[in-house]
Amino acid sequence: MNLLTSHRFNRTLLFLLLTGAMLIRTNSFAQRPEDLSPEIKAELAKSPVPPPRNEDVGIDIDQFIGHPSQSPVRVSHDVIMMRTILRQGNPYKPGEPGAVLENRKDLSVGTILGYRRSPLVEVNDHQFWYIESGKGQLDNGAEFWDLKEGIGILIPPKIKHRITNTSEEPLEILMLTWVAPSEVNARRDILVRDVHDAGLPKSGAHWNYFGTDFFAPEDGLHPNEQFAVVFMPPMTIAEPHAHIPHWEEVWVKLPPHSSYLLLGSEVREMPPNTAFLAPPNSKTVHSVVNLLKDTTQAWMYLGRWGWKQGPHPERPWVKPRSLAEVKSTR
Repeated sequence: MNLLTSHRFNRTLLFLLLTGAMLIRTNSFAQRPEDLSPEIKAELAKSPVPPPRNEDVGIDIDQFIGHPSQSPVRVSHDVIMMRTILRQGNPYKPGEPGAVLENRKDLSVGTILGYRRSPLVEVNDHQFWYIESGKGQLDNGAEFWDLKEGIGILIPPKIKHRITNTSEEPLEILMLTWVAPSEVNARRDILVRDVHDAGLPKSGAHWNYFGTDFFAPEDGLHPNEQFAVVFMPPMTIAEPHAHIPHWEEVWVKLPPHSSYLLLGSEVREMPPNTAFLAPPNSKTVHSVVNLLKDTTQAWMYLGRWGWKQGPHPERPWVKPRSLAEVKSTR
């Protein structure tokens, strides 16, 4: 089977998976209620109730989906070329596509070209960075951390930081910025973790979400907040479910593979760095799908719930090294 045939097969299989159950309830396929016996009617009443169609909810799901190719380029830190995926807006009365974030300012992808280095700066926003590819170095003027794929970074406001691409290949970064409310106990230093050091849960959430406990309120996030890298094994689908108002849950497809997303009764392709906000209307279900036969795929989960998180266990973190020590060895 060639790549084109395989891609067509995956799309056909996805269509059957996500819409087959709905077909039997249409007028063309469904039994007429008056022809059913009382016993069959009683059994059918026990079946799960399908979620409403997007047409019935009155939702345009493309307003909740974003990709960096749809945004102009801007420069941050003098060397990071950024393109927005999703940005701040009103998820209850969406305007421009992608302007749906209630609690965050901007979700972008940043690129640093080979051997470029930013100045030592500080910004007013909270920042979360995730290294998607490339190699580099982050420092605060006194200590540094090596950067590679899978490194996650929390940078509090007004904390000095500098980033360097240490190779000729581009350094690709997923970047989230926000202003935290007053009840957040912001940390006063940079925190770095490697997702490859994080353990997985014993069982999946929503059928097949195996999420790492990456960053939590103990790390300086909002009491209701959690960031995680979520893995899905080959040929799996997550349980479609809806979220209530003020529940802000963003899913970002991490490289290198493409996948598919479900919002309500519609399916969209999900190439790397595509993101969606789960519509917080208690009606529109969401899910993601891994149709690859032998490859586990990964998503970034950025969740802010409607209630406080419970305590999180101690998790490993990447210790910094002294810049002075490195300079003395040269």
